[in-house]
Amino acid sequence: MAKKQERSVAKQLFIQGKTQKEIAALVSVQEKTIGEWVKKFGWKSERDARMSGQKNQIENIKAIISAMAEDRLYVHNKIKAAQGSSDLDLLIKLQREAAILDDGVSKWNKTLENLDKENRVSLSVYLDVMDDIFKALSSHDMKVFMKTISFQESHLSTISLKLG
Repeated sequence: MAKKQERSVAKQLFIQGKTQKEIAALVSVQEKTIGEWVKKFGWKSERDARMSGQKNQIENIKAIISAMAEDRLYVHNKIKAAQGSSDLDLLIKLQREAAILDDGVSKWNKTLENLDKENRVSLSVYLDVMDDIFKALSSHDMKVFMKTISFQESHLSTISLKLG
């Protein structure tokens, strides 16, 4: 593998959470080299940002809500079964448990809504970032830049409708 390709593969593996030792073995370079690349190219910052990014947070919250919903359904079925019995203490306990779960789901849903609002990128910021990317692409390879002109226009139009 060429060094550039090894580094690219190593970066992807690092961002996925592999250890430097595992990566070194997989791409056939020394562990020290991986460590140097991590520092030189800022891979740790990128990995940390991706791991704590909005998509991961949203997926984690959705998983919590899903688990709580399953618990709530379980409690609901126990309440239905307890309604036929004369054990009022059990029924009250189950109803309290259901209320606690309902409150928890409600709060996590609110957190999910707030996270979406806080992390929404404005159209102007998005356009600035894309302008920087397209400018860098034109400096790097004008032929590729020219081949992407129709994509750029289409993409920016789609995003303008979505965020605007």
